[in-house]
Amino acid sequence: MEIEPRFNYDSLRAQKARFSVRFGNAWHIVAIAVGIMMVLLGLWSLIEHGAIGWLLFGLSGPMIMVSIWWEKDLKTAEISKNPKTIDDVMAADVLGKLPRRPTPIDIAEAITGTRAGQFLSVRLGLTPNFLRNISVDDPDRTEQIWKAAIEIWQSTESPKITSAVLAAAIVKQLPQHDSLLANMKIDFHDIEETIRWYERIKALIDQYKEKPLNTGGIARDWSFGYTPLLSRFAQNISVSVSGGAFTTKLAAHEEALGQMLKTFSSGGRQNITLVGADGAGKSTVVSAFAEMLIDGHRGVPGSLMYQQVFMLDASSLISVASGRGELENLVTMILNEAFLSKNVILCLDNAQLFFEEGVGSVDLSNVLLPILEAGRLRTILTMDDQRFLQISQTKPQLAHALNTIAIQPSNEPETMKIMRDQLVLFEAQHKVTYMYQALAEAYRVGDRYVQDLVMPGKALKILEAAASYASGGLVTAQSVDDAIEKTLGIKISVASLSDEKEKLLNLESLIHQRMINQTRAVTVVSDAIRRARTGVRNQNRPIGAFLFLGPTGVGKTELSKALADVYFGGEGNMIRLDLNEFVRPDDVARLIADGARDPGSLTAQVQKRPFSVVLLDEIEKAHPQVLTTLLQLLDEGILRDENNREISFRDTIVIATSNAGADRIREYIERGYQF
Repeated sequence: MEIEPRFNYDSLRAQKARFSVRFGNAWHIVAIAVGIMMVLLGLWSLIEHGAIGWLLFGLSGPMIMVSIWWEKDLKTAEISKNPKTIDDVMAADVLGKLPRRPTPIDIAEAITGTRAGQFLSVRLGLTPNFLRNISVDDPDRTEQIWKAAIEIWQSTESPKITSAVLAAAIVKQLPQHDSLLANMKIDFHDIEETIRWYERIKALIDQYKEKPLNTGGIARDWSFGYTPLLSRFAQNISVSVSGGAFTTKLAAHEEALGQMLKTFSSGGRQNITLVGADGAGKSTVVSAFAEMLIDGHRGVPGSLMYQQVFMLDASSLISVASGRGELENLVTMILNEAFLSKNVILCLDNAQLFFEEGVGSVDLSNVLLPILEAGRLRTILTMDDQRFLQISQTKPQLAHALNTIAIQPSNEPETMKIMRDQLVLFEAQHKVTYMYQALAEAYRVGDRYVQDLVMPGKALKILEAAASYASGGLVTAQSVDDAIEKTLGIKISVASLSDEKEKLLNLESLIHQRMINQTRAVTVVSDAIRRARTGVRNQNRPIGAFLFLGPTGVGKTELSKALADVYFGGEGNMIRLDLNEFVRPDDVARLIADGARDPGSLTAQVQKRPFSVVLLDEIEKAHPQVLTTLLQLLDEGILRDENNREISFRDTIVIATSNAGADRIREYIERGYQF
């Protein structure tokens, strides 16, 4: 579609837009009120006085007609069917404010007060003052803005050239806009993504305003039957989604939903097992599936139409039963109730807790396996991927009875899309507003510091936590950093507070208050910390890795303690391993043991205290295989524990000590050599 970068002030659409801006929503309400009042007075006059009522009816007509015209035509201002100039595709709220020969400053002024302009102002910090300051009062420069606006409109696939698109065009026509945006911690791609975000929110509002869910009506509710146990112990996902909740459907989720429909509409085993790491979106897929069924989606077979989805949380069910026998009876009654209702799909969340013995879990395979194999009750199970592999090894018969679907973690664009949709809920709950920079920062720090979840769960967890650190009701990138620093005890932001700057500048003298000499070692370690706090370091390795050589008693361990005390918040933030206890090849397993089984393992301690000093004492005595494992830590900044979970060492300082060559070092010092 070729659009000329030219503004036609006298076009019919521009004239309508100017009338719409002047008429406004307030006058629209007044016109309706006056029209209705005249109709009521006309009725009263016809009853009491006769002919004057017809005059009032006639006077009310134009008022009502203008109101209908504004509501159906002027307010929406759909783009022209055959657009030729930019005014044919421009949003009416900004089009109606432009003069005959608009300058860039006029365009910036027109953006002020519009919804899309306010959205960019709040989400990105592109305020009206900012746009006015970077604009010029030269009508000859306007054509560049029109050209940029048309390009952005087409690249973002926006329905119209809104004030947000024009704001982006004003920024883009600046030669130095990249460096200008870098100071705001964004780039031009982020502006385009924010425009898509605005259009997405508008689409969601229109979707839930104009297309309510087709829930099946009263007859569907009567057909659900009497389900007291399900109502008590399970959450009705169908009721939640029919009440207005919405889900974000990704391309990978669409494939999973299609496979679920195919399985449940076939004659095979009527069970689905969603396998994925915590935070991958298994519950989201279940909610999207329930929404499809209750909405009467055209792709849903008649046998599944308006089926209810009840989610039964395994941990809460186990907690209410006093013993195995009571739990088995309770689960059996719930399964019978779901089967007899004939229109319930039962979802067992965290189903691995029903298939293994341990703390907080009970093996109910003897109850559930026959039902899963028979396939008469439609069931959905969600399981952690690692736990599913373990259960498959111990219970191969169970694994063969399940139809599995893998739910993979989302990538960055998908996670950003999910976060933008979920902010509608977060902002309503916490009464805050999130900036775009907060979303990008949540993805970055979540990917680096949150170890127990995968995307998008990592980012969503941080976003919700950041709401408590909002400044003036606004959640910024700094709010996200504060949430991580306060909850995990990790210093991730660039040092900004005066007391911390003072500590960094005088780090050597603070350490020397605890120990004497070793000036070279103290300086090197202090420089490493300063580089880390200013962002000048390799982000994929520890803050620093040092080998302290020297005889016993010179202060190798004391320097590590002093560093932990002065900068890392206390000697308790020093993790010490005596490597003379790791002299066998099988001692590698002790380094990476699961924290639930061995809380003293290296990976378990660092997972609990990721911002700390790791002291590897007497490293020369460790077995070569142990040293090889530690080399991976130094090279990649991570270790995987025995459950294959990544444990980050990127916010630690690793100090290895050794007595190797101590006699030679002492000899050189006695001769007067300086090190």
